[in-house]
Amino acid sequence: MVNRSAMRRALGAGVSAAAVVGGAVAVASAPWTAVLPAVAATVLLAAPGAQASRYRRTGVAAGAAAAVSLLCTALHRGPVSGTAGAWVLLELAALAALAVLAVRHAPAWPATGAAVLVTAALAVQPLRMLRDTDATWTEHVFFTAAGTFTALATIGAGAAWRFAVRRRERTRAETRRNERLALAGDLHDLVAHDVTGIVLEAQATRAEGDPAQAPEALERIERAGLEALAAMDRTVGMLRGETPDTRTYGVADVPELVDRFAATARTPVRFDFDPDLADRVPREAADAVYRLVAEALTNVRRHAPHAGAIEVALTADPAALAVRVADAGAREGVRHRLPRLKGHGGTGLVALAARFEALGGELRAGPHSGGWLVEATLPLAREAV
Repeated sequence: MVNRSAMRRALGAGVSAAAVVGGAVAVASAPWTAVLPAVAATVLLAAPGAQASRYRRTGVAAGAAAAVSLLCTALHRGPVSGTAGAWVLLELAALAALAVLAVRHAPAWPATGAAVLVTAALAVQPLRMLRDTDATWTEHVFFTAAGTFTALATIGAGAAWRFAVRRRERTRAETRRNERLALAGDLHDLVAHDVTGIVLEAQATRAEGDPAQAPEALERIERAGLEALAAMDRTVGMLRGETPDTRTYGVADVPELVDRFAATARTPVRFDFDPDLADRVPREAADAVYRLVAEALTNVRRHAPHAGAIEVALTADPAALAVRVADAGAREGVRHRLPRLKGHGGTGLVALAARFEALGGELRAGPHSGGWLVEATLPLAREAV
């Protein structure tokens, strides 16, 4: 397998060596003030290229190369001619490349300093070629403006690259945040509900104090625990990327949800469901419906474990789907209350109400006939959601 890091190191070393050797040879026929800046800029551009941490050093490298260029411009005497012109062009290209890399990769202050120094170096570099010549002042202004424009163009390219990468990183971070929030919602909606059922079942058994009920209660707790473990496995699978979509539940899963609740509830459950709804409800709305039923049933289990009856209904007309979850209040003769779970309550239905509104529907919850009623409507036309 090719080691790309080793190849970059070898390439950087080769380019640096070639620049040094070529510069040493060129000094015999060209002014050192024309050759040295090109050699320095080329070496500083190529030498860090093999190091993984080079990007933080590009600001220093560009600043150093620009400083050498400014010094040589100040010390230069005589016009640039012959092969010296090629070294000046090499210096221009290497400084421009260093400026782009520095503005893209270096921290803010080194990048700013490098940009200022490179701009100054490229702005006055033409003076090296025009010194001791018959060039007019307009030619001096033109070539100085051209050098400045070149510097600003390269810095602008580096800045555009830097900002584009940062926008992409922010988009990625926002996407990861949304995924974490979605998974947190799954943990609350799918796992916490089962765990809440286990805790409340244990509380109810202890509050009744009837040893004869213990085996049946333990069976219900075991069943709820297995469901919680299965939901946790699914959620961990989502975290590992084993499933392409976090929306794994819909209207077709509501009967199983109600059956699980009825199997562990101490209250008769009446369920009204049209199997054809699964094909009529859009995916986003189906997920919201499932989560609403899960939240409402968990609230019943938490706050009204001894309700006289529970009704769950999913019905539809041609235009809208109606969801209804209601309990009839506590049965007569049941006086004890379960201990309230700390840190729970209140936000699930609020978040779901906002979601239903975003889907074009409506959610209402409140007291009803001595118990509690949660009902919602959603449009079935796909364009409405």
